[in-house]
Amino acid sequence: MQRREFLKATSISAIAGGGARAQQVRGANDKVQVGIIGLGMNGFGQHVQGLLAIPNKAEIVAVSDIYAPRVDRTLSVTRAKSYHNYEDLLADPNVEAVIISTPDHWHAKMAIDAMRAGKDVDVEKPMALTLEEAKEMVRVSKETGRVLAVDSEHMAHTIWKPARQAVDGGVLGKLLWSQTSRSRNSIEPAWEYTIDDGAGPDNLDWERWLGPSKNRVAFSKERYFRWRRFWDYGGGIMTDLYFHHLAPLIHVTGRGFPVKVTAAGGHYVHPSSTIEVPDTMLLTLDFENRHSMLVGGSLANSVELPIIVRGNEANIRFLGGSQVRPGYLIIEPEGPYADSFRSKVEKAGIEGKWETVQGGGSAPQLARMPRARQEETMAALLGENDVKAAYEDAVRRKPALKDDPAARVAFFQDFLNARQRRANSREIFRVDAVEGESFHENFLRCVRTRETPTFDGELGVRVQAAVVMGVEAFRQQKTVYFDPKRVEVVERPVV
Repeated sequence: MQRREFLKATSISAIAGGGARAQQVRGANDKVQVGIIGLGMNGFGQHVQGLLAIPNKAEIVAVSDIYAPRVDRTLSVTRAKSYHNYEDLLADPNVEAVIISTPDHWHAKMAIDAMRAGKDVDVEKPMALTLEEAKEMVRVSKETGRVLAVDSEHMAHTIWKPARQAVDGGVLGKLLWSQTSRSRNSIEPAWEYTIDDGAGPDNLDWERWLGPSKNRVAFSKERYFRWRRFWDYGGGIMTDLYFHHLAPLIHVTGRGFPVKVTAAGGHYVHPSSTIEVPDTMLLTLDFENRHSMLVGGSLANSVELPIIVRGNEANIRFLGGSQVRPGYLIIEPEGPYADSFRSKVEKAGIEGKWETVQGGGSAPQLARMPRARQEETMAALLGENDVKAAYEDAVRRKPALKDDPAARVAFFQDFLNARQRRANSREIFRVDAVEGESFHENFLRCVRTRETPTFDGELGVRVQAAVVMGVEAFRQQKTVYFDPKRVEVVERPVV
């Protein structure tokens, strides 16, 4: 079957009643009964362990995986019921919410089946393999009234809220461009995960794992344990890493769709025979709300781009902590807009503190200039009304100043020095990240209250469009365009 037909052929659409308890707003202290599909590195390390750390908020009641040793490992630390087929987990009436932590090519099918079975869904990033799948997930979420969260701990970070306030409040003026990145480095090729010697057809259901994939390849341990290296199951650095970092910036800058994407990069260190996806990639994205974004990184170099959002009146810099969770942000004005900066920040209602920054710049030294350059500089200064008034007042008090070249140079040097001191001392606004709920806690709260998650499906579709366009731009070696009204990739720019 074609992939879209496969998605529509939901094998459990008739299941009803599962998770009905979560349809109503529940008490804050009620535990949510969770099923986890996919028990690999993230499934076990992030989700099983993460939920076990908050036993007052959730209980793992069911798990599913097609690799038996992973099921056994999970059952050793939980009292969950295990299922080989995820459809059987979804049919379990005790399961209210589902976490999907499988390879990307399974995300959409499982999420859609889960929502139609009455379960709320937390799906690992990226939310799907294709844009069409992501759109269908959002449609089904609305149709069924189920919570749909895209799992990314980055979006749970509290620092993005004041940044969004600054943008929405007009503190930055007109948005121009922003940047972010994610990089890492190791001697061995990326995603060199350990391959279990004992894995084989007797304990690993290969056909079931391939599932919706169109490429029906023979059993491969390399593909199973290191699936992130292959186009069949994901989009490499763009879907695995950039998805995390695009999401906050797209949220902060207004949740627009990208309308034009270009890509540069390639296999610069690790050959395509080892990793199908590129090891280094730069994306440029133009958005419908008329600003641009740069996302860069590498799997063979760890130096990051700083996270910055730029406007014509002010900029936001994210500093401290890590690229994943910055410790604080500063908002700093562009020089021509320094006088109105404080009032704009206060009007936006952002909570933070004012700081004075001393710069290290020095004023031009008139005494070191050739005579002609001295006169040009002093004449330019006299063209400014405040400088001219101060000079004329000084001449009235001391007429000899006008005819004494050394005194004139000294007067204008004092003026330049004072101006530089003012320029070196500037006000910035700082906001420190505060403790907040984890992504698990946010999802579980939304299951109880029916609120919208921090990283909802609507934002997910916008990020999905960005990474899918990036993958296509790289693989097709062309500029990719998007129509935000039709919500689809198009051949030509939308006028």
